[in-house]
Amino acid sequence: MREVALRAKVSTSTVSLALRNSPLVAAETRGRIRAVAEVLRYKTHPLVAAHMRSRRKPGAGVSAPVLAIVDTQRRRHGWRDNRTFMVRQMLAGAKARAAERGYETREFWLHEPGMSHTRFSEMLRARGIHGLLLGPSSDLQLELALEWEWFSVVRLGSARVTPALHRVVVDHYHAGMLAAQRAHAAGFRRPILSVREAFSVAHDRRLEGGFEMIWRNLPGIQAIPKTETDRVLDAATLNRWMREHRPDVIIDAEERQVLDLLKTGGWRVPEDVGVISLCVDRLGGPLTGCVQNGEALGWAGIDQLISLIERNETGVPLEPVTLATNVTWNDGQTVLGRGAIRPRARKRGGRSAARPAREI
Repeated sequence: MREVALRAKVSTSTVSLALRNSPLVAAETRGRIRAVAEVLRYKTHPLVAAHMRSRRKPGAGVSAPVLAIVDTQRRRHGWRDNRTFMVRQMLAGAKARAAERGYETREFWLHEPGMSHTRFSEMLRARGIHGLLLGPSSDLQLELALEWEWFSVVRLGSARVTPALHRVVVDHYHAGMLAAQRAHAAGFRRPILSVREAFSVAHDRRLEGGFEMIWRNLPGIQAIPKTETDRVLDAATLNRWMREHRPDVIIDAEERQVLDLLKTGGWRVPEDVGVISLCVDRLGGPLTGCVQNGEALGWAGIDQLISLIERNETGVPLEPVTLATNVTWNDGQTVLGRGAIRPRARKRGGRSAARPAREI
């Protein structure tokens, strides 16, 4: 700061005020000081700034630096009240981890009416906020135009965001591999993958890539049919797949209502068909498949963000880092045991009295 003051021919206190955009310094002088700071590549360290702000408040102790938890969902409180349990877990994990690390968190909605991205950035900066954790987006593709140089930023989730930022995601490739291994070990040989095209593209088709890489090298299997859809799966589409492909297990990529759709169509789970979900909400629950630990994503996102803040790294990174968290397998109750053996039919009068099978 002293070097900036010498170059700009002002006092260090004037530099401090100017870099905080204080109206106590004339606009022309603020601009000149900012230009000198940019040439010298001088940036105020956010932790030092937070400490100095607390000292300026009479009678106040040292306040914790504040992180912005930015809700990017299209509806207000869309992150906090999201229907997907794992998405809600991300928020809870992030806030808990920030508190453990000595930071306060405040929630902001990106889509406040009349709030441009520039105005949003100015509002955060005026509040002394230097670190942003961007929540998962309801848009699978999202373009942002914040004043990046003002902030350290990490985002959560696999949506395609422009510009490319540091992010924490679920390892969907690992989830696909694990699902293939477990399905084959349980005796399944005719799987179908239920996945939306937009979801698949947003995740760079890693889920299908992981599943197919394992599946094609396993013995006794059938090729995976093309069952990608351009919209959320409906009952008519699912019933058509059941008739055409005769699957013994459905691999469900999203937290959708496959179980309800099968029940509506008259299919029994797991007797008629197994279901493996790649978005199981919790360990010990009834749904078989991969648990995506949303809390772990939130923790990792906060840790990554605090590392950037401590190094005073701001702006769009030249080499964005993606950190992927593994999934955990939940045995559940929606597949039968090894060999996928169907229950034996009872016999009446020496003849099999099996329940009439559904036509598929």
